[in-house]
Amino acid sequence: MPVMERDEVQKGRMPKRPRILPPRRSAIALRRDEQGESPRTIVIALIANIVIGVAKLLAGLASGSTALIAEAAHSAADSVNEVFLAIGLYRARQLPDQAHPFGHARERFLWAFMAAIASFLVGGCVSIGIAIKELETRHPVAGGVAPWIVLAVAFVADGTSWLQGMRQARRQAKDYELTVWRYLVRASDPVVRAVLVEDSAALIGLGLASGGLLLSRIVGSNVPDSVASLLIGVLLAVTAFALARPFADFLVGRSISAPQLARLRAVVAGDRAIKDVLVLEAMYSGPEEVIVLAKVRPSPGMDIKALGLAMDELDRKLRRALPVVADVFIDVTGTEKNSGPLGRRQDP
Repeated sequence: MPVMERDEVQKGRMPKRPRILPPRRSAIALRRDEQGESPRTIVIALIANIVIGVAKLLAGLASGSTALIAEAAHSAADSVNEVFLAIGLYRARQLPDQAHPFGHARERFLWAFMAAIASFLVGGCVSIGIAIKELETRHPVAGGVAPWIVLAVAFVADGTSWLQGMRQARRQAKDYELTVWRYLVRASDPVVRAVLVEDSAALIGLGLASGGLLLSRIVGSNVPDSVASLLIGVLLAVTAFALARPFADFLVGRSISAPQLARLRAVVAGDRAIKDVLVLEAMYSGPEEVIVLAKVRPSPGMDIKALGLAMDELDRKLRRALPVVADVFIDVTGTEKNSGPLGRRQDP
């Protein structure tokens, strides 16, 4: 605290700032921190993209293959993505402060969103621009076997990164009793979603580059190779949008799924200390971390002490029912004012 503010507090002219407590963590988020899979997944993907990106660029310049240069841009975009995801992991661990009393966990959504935008700009737009310019000229694609060696090594490297991402996705999907595909559609973890989707797009891009290069060698023209570069750029743009959209939802404040919300409502409504559930909402405060907000009417005849113990037990029940629950805020009221027939606040 600055000296002047401390003096004012001591003189009684200013209220002392309340102490900021560390935010509560969900059981599943604590387990992820202990496993440390997200940093490992990011490092593997980053190393693979940097090494293969340089090789793709050199082979593309030597052979005149636009598709290989587009793939180098693809690897560069993915490398930027991994750096942004790592920054998000670091920023999310910052302690809460007066301006951010619930911590910085949502910064992971922000940096993942920025990574998707970077992928669109660095990878998609650059690849499309190079392809359009290259289609204006006609020339053969050379380079001997070097481009094929680079493509083969790239496939192995991206495949290794993809397998690491898939292993993490399978383990995390099992926690929610979901298939990998359904988990990826709903996942709030930016790392597993971004890395697995990017690596899948990278493997498809390598297939497009190989096909374009092969057809260009057969017909003796750069047109198939340039078309492959154009398709790689479109693939990157579509992938970036598919990643950015859900991250934007989490940034705005996304609710948990309807079945999960119904499970929490059933726990609250079935508690003996609760007479009516007026409002119940649950929103992501970070990856795999949810804050539950409820407005309830207690059962009649309960004193303050009994009610306090009952609310503590209800907190534990909610956290057991859904491992992503990080914190619970329950407003106990004796009136139904401002509550509509569906248990949602009615705005004027």
